[in-house]
Amino acid sequence: MSLEEIPNKPKGLDDRSRRLFFVSLGLAATVAVAIVASMGAPDPAKASDPPKAPPAPQPLPVQVHTVAIEPFAPTVSGTGELLPNEVVEVSAELARKIVAIHIEDGQVVQEGDLLFELDRKDLEAQQNRLRVQSRFARASYSRFDSLVTSGSVSKEERDLSRLRLDDAQAQLGELEVQLERTRVTAPFAGTFGLRPMSLGAWVSPGTPLGRLSDVSTLKLDFQLPERYAQLVTPGTTVRFKVDGRPDAFEAAVTVIDSAIDRASRSVVVRALVAEPRGLLPGTFASVELVLSSRETLFIPSIAVIPSPTGTHVFVEEDGKSKKVKVELGHREPARVEVVKGLAPGAKVITTNLLRIRDGSPVRILTPLSPAASPTKGDGT
Repeated sequence: MSLEEIPNKPKGLDDRSRRLFFVSLGLAATVAVAIVASMGAPDPAKASDPPKAPPAPQPLPVQVHTVAIEPFAPTVSGTGELLPNEVVEVSAELARKIVAIHIEDGQVVQEGDLLFELDRKDLEAQQNRLRVQSRFARASYSRFDSLVTSGSVSKEERDLSRLRLDDAQAQLGELEVQLERTRVTAPFAGTFGLRPMSLGAWVSPGTPLGRLSDVSTLKLDFQLPERYAQLVTPGTTVRFKVDGRPDAFEAAVTVIDSAIDRASRSVVVRALVAEPRGLLPGTFASVELVLSSRETLFIPSIAVIPSPTGTHVFVEEDGKSKKVKVELGHREPARVEVVKGLAPGAKVITTNLLRIRDGSPVRILTPLSPAASPTKGDGT
């Protein structure tokens, strides 16, 4: 086919120009085909080389703590309150008027000392009447008892006379109890507090007349977490401090409560302060209790990794890291007790904890000499 017969040929060109146009178009197509072929054709030299393996990971430099058994006597801190050895709100047992006061504010009293007297005139009058009735009943019974042998009176009459005598004596004894209740005495030796009632005041049963406290010795009540309850025994020494006193005080544990409080999961421990040295009941106390010594394992606190599935640490074994689940006990600012999960001799990793993974290769760094400056672990 000639150039003139090619459809859609460019108009306005002569034959030479048309030839040059189609030659250029053919050369461009040839170059394009060559470029595509060169790009898709594999290089024989490259195809013969095997694929390169990825570089092996470099061991992470870490520092470790070697676990060892050591003696430990945990110190438990808490708060407590000082209580008097004995305390009671002195009150009246009868509804009567106060007619005598034998106590002053802050006075020291002995057991049985008379504190208050209540009006008893009507009771004394009843007592006199019952004494007369008792004497008459006794005389009647004696006469009937002597006549029953001669048959002048029956045994039933004699027994009825005896009943009258016993009833009069019983009423007299009951009245004596009421008379004794008009005398308010100290139930034990101690210090009387502030007196809220004055002479002539009318009191009812239960009306407080003042507080009597025995402060010769004090009780110290404080709470202890339940996990330590089995480690405290009577006689254990407790040290405590109070606000405003620079010196420390000591108390001896006397009893541990028999039940755990459900809300706080703690047990109440009571200790006796034999020498209060001016301490007052109700004082707030900061308590420190040294428990029985035992052997245990400790690791640095920085090595512990908490997670939703539990608490873990990383240990070094044969140049690799291993993730180990542990159970913790006593905690201190710089270290923590391991109750379960580790054995003596385990090498716990303490640095690079953010970069390390289970099974990662690790390299233990040489421990620093005491004179060298400590360096922080990478990623801790």
